[in-house]
Amino acid sequence: MKRLLTLVTLLLWGATLLYFCLSGRIASYLHPQFHEYVTAAGLGLLALAALWWWATQETDAVCQDCGYVPATDEPRSRLTAGAAIAFVVLLLPMTVAAFISPGQFGEAMVMNRGMVTDITQLPSAQRTPASWQDAPAWDENVAREDGSWPENQEEGVEYFTRTPDGAIQVETLDLLFAAQEPALREEFENQRVSIVGQYIPPRGEKKGGFDLVRMFVVCCAADARPLGIKVVGEPVEVPRMGWVRITGVARFEDKGGTMEPSLELEKIEQVEAPNESFLY
Repeated sequence: MKRLLTLVTLLLWGATLLYFCLSGRIASYLHPQFHEYVTAAGLGLLALAALWWWATQETDAVCQDCGYVPATDEPRSRLTAGAAIAFVVLLLPMTVAAFISPGQFGEAMVMNRGMVTDITQLPSAQRTPASWQDAPAWDENVAREDGSWPENQEEGVEYFTRTPDGAIQVETLDLLFAAQEPALREEFENQRVSIVGQYIPPRGEKKGGFDLVRMFVVCCAADARPLGIKVVGEPVEVPRMGWVRITGVARFEDKGGTMEPSLELEKIEQVEAPNESFLY
């Protein structure tokens, strides 16, 4: 019995790791640079299960050569109970992760960890090593071939992708970095931007806007930190922590010596969750 439970444990752990990789759910738990290692671990566990079954195929049989003959009154109930408990303990975390745990963080987690509105609060954050003027030169001829934004668009941020209506596509992390870099902040100030994140409505009696959140991780979900951008505008009927795309005008405000970004709401629309819900 113990042999069988060991085999099942190895098979289920290996299969679950491969399921997370093949289904894409691993993107909600782990930095992409570690995905290949998880796949290798899943394959390794399946191979180990096969080797274990082959190597122990005579364990439960009578071994005349080695002189072992199991006694008819040999107590097996205690061993079976211990193996069953170990089986449950080993498989319970994996079962919860695969079938019970949600695919994303909830609002309670965001409130407990606190929203990061200053990029220097991140453990891995670094100031941009070069100034905005050191950015790669932009080929204007290539940029305007598709005519996706007006010809009279102000220059300086053209190497960002734009939406068909000309809004600059950015991430929460871009605006937080811009807030700490004067030259970059000047370029983004009063620009129309488009940003995807999760909707958090105002809490309690708080009025005058809502928050847009995106999770940032260094390694895995355990160190995830919510990056928050204040959106100034009327709250809308969107599920809590639902994914939305915000189009609005970027603003920066001095909060006691720290510049914090915000968006003046122009348009909001619900969207599907991105393939990689974390920022890195």
